[in-house]
Amino acid sequence: MKKNKLIYILIGLVFLGCSKDDISTIGQQGAYVANFDFPLGELSAPAKVVLTNRSKNADKFHWEFVGGKTLTKAGISDLTESEKMTPDTILYQLPGDYTVKLTTWQGDKKEEISKTISLKKMQPRIVVPQNIAVFQDAVFDAVAFNYPGKEVTYSWDFGAGGTSVIKRPTVKFETEGLHTVKLTVNDGVESLSVEVVVEVKGELAKTIFFTDVITKKIYKYKLTTLSPAQVVDMGITTGVSPLGLSVAGTKLYYSEAGNGLRFTATTGHYQGDGYLKSFNFDGSGEKLITKNPDQSTVGYNADPWMNMVDKDGNIWWTTRTNGIFVINSSVSEAVYPAFKIRGGYTGYATTSHFYSGIKEVNDEVWASLTGTAGLGIARYTKAGVFIELLPGAIKDHGIRQFVVDKVNNHIYFAINKSATLEPGIYRSDMTGNGIVPIYNDPAAMGFSTGTPVRGFSDQGFTSNLTNETIYVTGMDIDVDEAGKGYLYFGYRNRADATGTNAPQTVGSGSQSGIMRYKLDGSAPASFLFKGYAPYGLAIDQVKR
Repeated sequence: MKKNKLIYILIGLVFLGCSKDDISTIGQQGAYVANFDFPLGELSAPAKVVLTNRSKNADKFHWEFVGGKTLTKAGISDLTESEKMTPDTILYQLPGDYTVKLTTWQGDKKEEISKTISLKKMQPRIVVPQNIAVFQDAVFDAVAFNYPGKEVTYSWDFGAGGTSVIKRPTVKFETEGLHTVKLTVNDGVESLSVEVVVEVKGELAKTIFFTDVITKKIYKYKLTTLSPAQVVDMGITTGVSPLGLSVAGTKLYYSEAGNGLRFTATTGHYQGDGYLKSFNFDGSGEKLITKNPDQSTVGYNADPWMNMVDKDGNIWWTTRTNGIFVINSSVSEAVYPAFKIRGGYTGYATTSHFYSGIKEVNDEVWASLTGTAGLGIARYTKAGVFIELLPGAIKDHGIRQFVVDKVNNHIYFAINKSATLEPGIYRSDMTGNGIVPIYNDPAAMGFSTGTPVRGFSDQGFTSNLTNETIYVTGMDIDVDEAGKGYLYFGYRNRADATGTNAPQTVGSGSQSGIMRYKLDGSAPASFLFKGYAPYGLAIDQVKR
C-alpha cells in the first residue's frame, strides 16, 4: 500500500510541473519546414495526382494548383485551392507543366514552397483480348489521349486479319502463331503509332496419335473443326511393328512387338525384341519403361502387342501367347515382369488363345482374343481374376482390336477370324449382341477364298488361315456427351503393307490411312486422310 501511495505522489508532481503551454507544444519539436512531393515516376495526361505533404511542425496549410481540378468521390470540381493538410486528388486533363504552391504557418511564422510537374501526353495503347484463338472473334480496343472538342481517329492493321477504322474492332485470325497488330491514332493535333505482337492460339481440339509402318515413325493430327489440320511428324522413330498406342494424362505410350508377330521358322524371328516406351506429346521425354529380355527360341511370344494405361497409372499389355502383363507406367528401364493374367476359363490354351486388344472398362480389364481358337472378349478384375467371356454373339469371332463407346453403349471391334463373318469393322451392344457391319467390304478382302485380294493388309495370313492376320490394331472413339462423334481406325491396304511376318513389304501409303465412321451411322466409313499405313492409334481426349 505504501508503494502505491508513492507512485501517486510522483504522478502528481509531474502534472504540477507542466504548464498548459508546455503540453500544447508536444509534437512540435524540431525545425519548422514546408515541403511536399509529387508521385514518383513519369506521369502522362490525363493524370490523377496525389501529393504527399512532408511539412514539419506547421499549424495551417494552403494549397494552390492552377490548371488542375479537384477529384473526390462526389466527382470533379473546378476547385484549384485547398486548406487541408493534404489536398484531394488533383486531376490534370491536358499535358503540360503545372506548378503547385504550398503555404504553411506555425503561429506567426510563414513558409512557402512551389514545385512544378511535367505531364506528357498519354501515348496510345492497344488493349489486347485474352486467349486469342484461330477462327474466333477477338475484340481489340484502344486507349488514346482525347483533346477536348477534337475528334480522335483510328487506323488498325491486323496483317492477314484485315484492317479497321473503328476504336473497338472485332477480328478473326485464320492462322495460329505470332501476329503483329499496328495502330495509328490521330488525336486532332498529331498522329501517333503503336504496335504489339500477339499470340494466336490454335483451335482447342483433341489429337489423334498414330504409328506408320512405312516411315517407322509416330505422327499426330489435331481433330479441328474450324481450321484445317496437318499431320505432324513427332520425331519419334519406331521399330518394325509399332502395334500399340495409348494416351494417359500428358503422356503417349507406345508398345513395340518387334519382328516375331506370328509363328515362323525363319531364323532371327524367335528372340524377344519388343519393348514399351513413353513420350511427351511434343515427342520429347523418351523413356524406356521395360523391354522383353527373352532371347530363347520362343521369346517373341512375350513381346508387347497392344497396351492401355488404367486410371491408377498402371500400363497393361497383351502378348502373343504369354498372357497379359502389367507394371506401373512411371517406372524406367524396369525388369520385365511375369504375366498377370492367363486364361481362367474352360478351354484356354496359350498355344491357341492369343490376347490382342486391351481396355479398361468400368474398373475392369477387358481383353480381346484371337488365334487358332481364341474368340470374343474376356473380362477380368484388376487382380487378374476371370469374370466371363462376353456372352453375346461376339464370342463366335476372333477379335484383333476393339474400343468401347460408353456414351452410346456400343462396342466397336475388328474381326480378323470368323466362320460366318468377313474380316472387317463391326459394332455390337455391351453384351456382344446385335452385331452390325461398319466396314467389311467382302469383295475387297476375300480372305475366305484362300488368296487375299487387294483390301486390308494380309500380314500374318498364310494358307487360308486368318487366325494370325495382324489386321487392324489401332481403334479409338471421339464422342461428346450427346453421343455424337466418330470411330477412328487405322487402315493398312495390302498394296501398302504385305508379308507374312515383320518387317512388312510396304508401298507408298496412297491406299492407306486413317478412316473414320460417324457414330450415328448417318454416313459410311471414309478416309480422314491417306498417305500412311497405321498400326497403333490413340486419341488424347482432352482438347488442347
